[in-house]
Amino acid sequence: MNKKTLLITGTSGFIGYNFLKYILSKKYYVIDILRLKNKNNRKLNILRKEYPKNYKTIFFSKNHQLEKKIKKIKIDYFINFATLYKNNHNHKDIFNFVDSNILFPTLIYDLICNKIKKIINFGSMMQYKNSTKLTSQNLYAATKNSFEMINNYYQYKNKNISFYNLKLYESYGENDYRNKLIPTIIKNYRLNKVTQILSKKLELNIIHVNDIVDAIMILLNNNIKPGTYCLKQKKNIKIKKLIETLNKKLTKKIKIKYQNQYLEKVNRAPIKILPKWSPNDKLIKKIGLNFYNENN
Repeated sequence: MNKKTLLITGTSGFIGYNFLKYILSKKYYVIDILRLKNKNNRKLNILRKEYPKNYKTIFFSKNHQLEKKIKKIKIDYFINFATLYKNNHNHKDIFNFVDSNILFPTLIYDLICNKIKKIINFGSMMQYKNSTKLTSQNLYAATKNSFEMINNYYQYKNKNISFYNLKLYESYGENDYRNKLIPTIIKNYRLNKVTQILSKKLELNIIHVNDIVDAIMILLNNNIKPGTYCLKQKKNIKIKKLIETLNKKLTKKIKIKYQNQYLEKVNRAPIKILPKWSPNDKLIKKIGLNFYNENN
């Protein structure tokens, strides 16, 4: 495939940044869209210096600026990593949820749908319960579901564009500093702190960020049927068992305190796995390296 130009949102986030770093190493041309507050992002500025010819950024402070900045650029693919996630919300969060998860990507869709070949939009399995019917488990999922309806409109109006929705449960990668369970356990281990876990029965379906990058490359380089696909492991990771397995090899033990909270079962929505894709089976080893390296 000839190198194409990608338009990307969400490169200041963990998954978006990891994909950006990878795709630039493959000499693709990338334009990302960032709010002005991210202008001093150190990691992105390093990439701009490393790839001055391949990496450009559109900065904006107000949504109305997007039309002028995007209208004239030529792009082949658009990937929407941008998202605002909170498991719970308060009243003040509502505007930011709507702005980030609905309004912002809709404005971009409206400006690019006359000149794009493929669109990849990221979502979550929190948008489902136990069927393929969209079901909002929290306000975050509700806004992602709302945008998916908008996505469907643009798909209906633009038959020549391949639209993809990629859904996942949890993600992980090296240098992951998000407020998620595995990074939190690793951080607390380094600080010799106890990690509180909701229940001994907790299970998570986690894929490595490199597997997410692989999935995107499959979509970019192959004629996959447009639609919604899931990225997931065949089996969930039982967190208690994971900790016990790691502690058998560690001199300094991982400190965990289990609560006795009720957990809903992990939803089993039968979303199709992305064709040609499979996750790396060495995820637990990769997680373990964070602890083994600290022990030595």
